[in-house]
Formats: sequence, C-alpha cells, structure tokens
Amino acid sequence: MRDSDQVLWDIWGHYHCMYGLLLWWQETGDKAALDCARRAADLICTTFLDTGVRAISAGDPHTNLAVSHVFCLLHKVTGEKRYLRMVREIERDWDTPPAGDYVHTALDGMEFFLTPQPRWESLHDLQAVVELYFLTGEERYREAATHFWHSIRRLDRHNTGGFTSNEQAVGSPYRECNIETCCVIAWVAFSIDVLRMTGDSRVADEIELSTFNALFGALHPSGCWCTYSTPTGGVRRASFIDIGGAAPPGGPGLNCCSVNGPRALGMLSGWAFMLEGNGVAVNFYGPSTVELPLGEGQTLGITQETDYPRDGKVDMELTLAKPAHFTLRLRIPAWSRETSVSVNGQDVEDIEAGSYLLIERTWKSGDTVRLTLDMSLHIWTGEQEKAGMVSVYRGPILLTYDRRFNSMDPDDIPLLEAGKLSCTPTPCDDEPAPWVLMGVS
Repeated sequence: MRDSDQVLWDIWGHYHCMYGLLLWWQETGDKAALDCARRAADLICTTFLDTGVRAISAGDPHTNLAVSHVFCLLHKVTGEKRYLRMVREIERDWDTPPAGDYVHTALDGMEFFLTPQPRWESLHDLQAVVELYFLTGEERYREAATHFWHSIRRLDRHNTGGFTSNEQAVGSPYRECNIETCCVIAWVAFSIDVLRMTGDSRVADEIELSTFNALFGALHPSGCWCTYSTPTGGVRRASFIDIGGAAPPGGPGLNCCSVNGPRALGMLSGWAFMLEGNGVAVNFYGPSTVELPLGEGQTLGITQETDYPRDGKVDMELTLAKPAHFTLRLRIPAWSRETSVSVNGQDVEDIEAGSYLLIERTWKSGDTVRLTLDMSLHIWTGEQEKAGMVSVYRGPILLTYDRRFNSMDPDDIPLLEAGKLSCTPTPCDDEPAPWVLMGVS
C-alpha cells in the first residue's frame, strides 16, 4: 500500500462507498451497511492516526480529503471520538499546500475560483465544513461555507443552474465549456447543506433551478443514459459518447455521470420538505404526497395537486390526526414578482418574493392552501462570451429549442426582438436589441 511516504490508494473511492452505505443504513436500518462503513473508517484511522503518515500524502487533496465529510456524519451517528479526531487531522491537511485551505481563504474573502483547489470535488470538502459547524457551533465554519456558496452562485453558476466550466470554477458563468453532470450533483448536494444551515429560501431557489434544468436536462427520458455535459447553448450527448474511455470493460454505458446523475431524483428527499423549529418548510412544488413528523407522535400529511412548473397554481391539502399549532413556511421564489396565497379561501397578506411566507396557526385536517406563483417571463442578459445573448425563463424553467417538438432546423431559428417580448428586464436592458435564446438543446 505504501511507496516511501506515499499512500497509493484511493480514499476518494472509499468516501463514496462509505457515504452510500451510511445512507442505506439510514434509509433501511440495515446494520450490516453501517458496520461496513465503520470498518472502512477504522481502516483509514488505523492508517493515518498516530502513524506519522498523513491523509494528504495520498495525493489529490481535493478528492481524497473529502472523506472528512463522511467522517463528520459517522461521528454524529456513532459518537466515535476517533472519527472526529480524523476530521481534525484532515482539517490540518487542508491548510497544507497544495490542499484547499477552505476555511481561511473564505474568511479572508477570497473567491472560490481563486482558491488552491477550485475543482468541483472540493465541494465535498465544503460539505465537511458545514458539518463541522453543526458539530461544533463555531461561526467561522458557517461563514466560510456560506461565503463560498455565494461566490460560486455569483461567478460560476451557469444559466442552466449548472456549476463548473471544464470541471472547475473559473470566475465566469458565461464560458461555453463542458458542464459535467457530476459537478452539478456536487453543487446541489452542497447547496442542500447550506439550506439546512441558513434557512435561506434563495438557496432553495437555486436548488430548484439546477434540478429542473441542469440535472433533469442531463437525464434522457428513457432512463437509459445521461449526459456528461449539459451545455449552456449546445447539444446534449450521451455520456458514453463524451467519456466512453471511463467505462469498464463490458459496460460501455457505465461511468461516473451515469451513476451520479440519477441522484438528482434521490436528493429531492433532502430539500423538498424540511422541519424547522415548530414548523415545516415547503421548498418543492409539484404533484406529491408526503408524511412528516411533527413530534409527540403527530404526523402531518401534505398533498399537492398542481401542474407546476407548467402552471403557477399549487393546491395543498393538509392531513392531521388532531389539530396542531405550527408554522407552515412556503417558499416564495425570487422570480415570482406577484404571488397570491390563501388558506381555506382567505387571502394571506405580506407576501415577499425571495423569502419564506410564514403562516402560523392551529391547523386541522382538511385545511387547504392555494399558492399562485407569477409565471411571467424573466431574463438574464449575457456578458463576456455571451454578450448579445440572453436567457429567457418562465418560472424556474430555462426556455429552449427542442427539436423533438419543432420541424425547424436549429440554424434557421430567427432572432427574438427585445421589444416584442413581455418579460421582466434586468436594469441594464435599456435599449431593445436583437436577442437569441441561450438554452439547452
């Protein structure tokens, strides 16, 4: 396993296997899965704790040191002190070049793309920073993770909700580069953790954008393949075309993106509905029925009837065994300028876009909530490489040409004129100009 001081095995691979086993145990209660994850964790501790060999010696610190994330989670569920010690030692490795130095650079105000390790894998290290905040309550971890989330959102999140340009942050959302599916999965996973930490509804807006466009856009309707890259304005291709060399012998359709992409659906359970204090936050709108624990043996059922995001009307019905007093938090997307909400037919006031609407009352079974979102068009004007172009959205959906529903050749798509679009312009859109759609084929 060792050549001099270099450890030649893939901790990054261990991380994903351990995380999968832990999630399976949480879902099913299968103790064998937890035991297996712990044996892998114990092997890593035996190799790197009090041995004179550090985890950073395995190389590729942005990937291998991400195992700190699952060690935080294992410590949380088992109480094993060695696991937290392992995280603390990896935290020291973060500060050792060429590792990411994720906390200090963030607290110094550095943009994520300028950090020593701006590749997408580092987002899993940032998930460990979030978990360290939950474990310790130290505000510096919260500040660091939140700073980098906003940095990525501002400088490296594309119009599709996708993250990275050729697999790393570059400081521009306008690059026409590969936007790998695995990178977007990591961005959504990190964003879910930031949402848990901050309770900021705008983070949920971002998760919705990335899920509905970049991630659902990466999945073929047949379920047979997903993309490696879902570009800002190009053609989607099956991942086995772009990264066929990553497939194992005899499995041409198997690669990192094909197994990572479907997590978009599984991760819905991590952000769609959240318990927050004495209440429930509703982040996901779509046809669904869920049952949530309220405490003291009480459960809350929420059934949504809606055609969202095709339509902005969402009808909810609550089911309770007995009346309960709690706060229902409804996400009001930042793009919904004019929103209406009613409870049992009575209008609710003080609705603000880009925040949660808090409705505190004693709820009973059969109560209904109607949410009507503003689905008018809104735009994002391109700059730099996308100067002269614009992205047009309806609600959370990026509008695009799809040859399945059109007989026109893509090269023959006419320009759209700004003066003929009824949409919400950005402040810099003072003069009408010919625009073309920047979307996903």
